[in-house]
Amino acid sequence: MTKQRAITLLKVSVTLIGLVLVLTQVPIGEIVDEIRHARIAGLLLAVVFIVIGLVIRAVRWSILLQGVGTKVSFGRLLQLYFVGAFFNGFLPSGFGGDALRIVELSQDVPQETATGTVLVDRISGLVALFIMALIVIAVAPDVFPTDFLLRVGLICAGGLIIGILALGGWRWFPFIDKLPERLPGMLGRPLAKLLAALKMLSLTTVIQSVIISMIFNFSLVAMWQAVSWALRYDISYLYLTGVVPIMSIALLVPSVGGLGVREVIAPLLLAGAGLEPAEAVTLSLTILVVKRIAELSGAPVYLYSQRNARHRLQER
Repeated sequence: MTKQRAITLLKVSVTLIGLVLVLTQVPIGEIVDEIRHARIAGLLLAVVFIVIGLVIRAVRWSILLQGVGTKVSFGRLLQLYFVGAFFNGFLPSGFGGDALRIVELSQDVPQETATGTVLVDRISGLVALFIMALIVIAVAPDVFPTDFLLRVGLICAGGLIIGILALGGWRWFPFIDKLPERLPGMLGRPLAKLLAALKMLSLTTVIQSVIISMIFNFSLVAMWQAVSWALRYDISYLYLTGVVPIMSIALLVPSVGGLGVREVIAPLLLAGAGLEPAEAVTLSLTILVVKRIAELSGAPVYLYSQRNARHRLQER
């Protein structure tokens, strides 16, 4: 069995185990009934927020590419983000679309630049999520149960430290420069490209990227709020700001787009908002369905881009 097949098998296995654990505890009929009675207006609003989020992230990527002295049209970047979202949604990984963005953009810029900026793009988004969650926890602690505050606070603080080290650690710890040589190629090569891109980026550009990520995250939490409203669940925006970063981390766990993993942790995270386990799982699965519907828009964009690429080759 090849390494790629083994990884895919691991992801599918984790997803199936997670779903089995959840669905043996939560009545499927109750989940289906909740989704069937959802407000269509709320689900459509959530789709709008997802599309807005794709546009904002394309802006962030454009800023990063300009920061390394590379000019790529915004239309091209937006196209790649839509296509990347489609691949993220329908491949057994939360990073399939990132790989596609790297491959496609490498036709226009050096591969190191494409890889480095995509990695910075992804990391800055996580850093912004952790910052938002910690700010909300500090400003409005009464919104959350005490045990929730401790668990989420520690996870977000740890994630923020790791993210800051990833984005700027080479500036403060010279040994990080040598890490790519000491790590296995699977980890060392991406790290080397990330460091190369970061060294070309000014601190101002990195900060701008994080600020844009904050704006995107407001739309991400708003999407969760819209789906919550559609399902008639009363969850405050502030509470969701603490939950969404942890749910986003689920994409890093080997699984099919986080499916199964998020459904296992959803009841734990949403219990403080008064949701029953079945309601928490319903919210998580509805978010997944809405995202997949929105991400389908990337399919025609991909087909259109491939047709144009074939036409360009025929003209040469």
